[in-house]
Amino acid sequence: MRTKALLCCAALAAGIATSAVAQSNVYSLNIVGYVNTPIIAGANLIANPLDNGTNDLNSLFPNAGIGDIVYFWSGSTFQSSTFLGTWSPIAPATTDPVLLPGTGIFYVAGAPFTNTFIGNVMTGSLANPIPAGVSLKSSQAPVSDTLDNLGVPGNIGDIVYVYRNGAYSSSTFLGNWSPLTVGSTNIGIGEGFWIQASAAGSWTRSFNP
Repeated sequence: MRTKALLCCAALAAGIATSAVAQSNVYSLNIVGYVNTPIIAGANLIANPLDNGTNDLNSLFPNAGIGDIVYFWSGSTFQSSTFLGTWSPIAPATTDPVLLPGTGIFYVAGAPFTNTFIGNVMTGSLANPIPAGVSLKSSQAPVSDTLDNLGVPGNIGDIVYVYRNGAYSSSTFLGNWSPLTVGSTNIGIGEGFWIQASAAGSWTRSFNP
């Protein structure tokens, strides 16, 4: 059995490996891969494209620079964690902050570097809740495509905003997303984005590479 996945976008390079284990006529397919994400100095709107099991910041960004900051959106305000050799907890939490696939964050770096995400590709039936109002989201599966092909839900007038190289671009839902690409390019692998939704919904899709 062969499983083939193509992970591509203008700024990201991805590698993927598959393995199948057969025992007693029971087959298990695990898709494990890596995604190299370039991070520029300053603000980056990114996401975790793979599930590494814990998904805590210390395992996701082990080579961060001292003073780098991750900003999570709570639904009404930003909460932050700073890298000081390890990532600081978000008060009042006492454990490492967790970044699950499907959630966008702002990563503010003091110097450019390439972060390598390693983990399992999320497959099968995926559901990502979209609250009413403004939220930071991303694809739960490591794919690059148009908003419509990714199945991003919307009501008339909803808006998606991407942030790239210090500037925002947007797409508005008018029965479909217009433009389908944002800033003339697809949503990238591991790219986060804002979605301004008039009503709560669920971003559901089936991903079987």
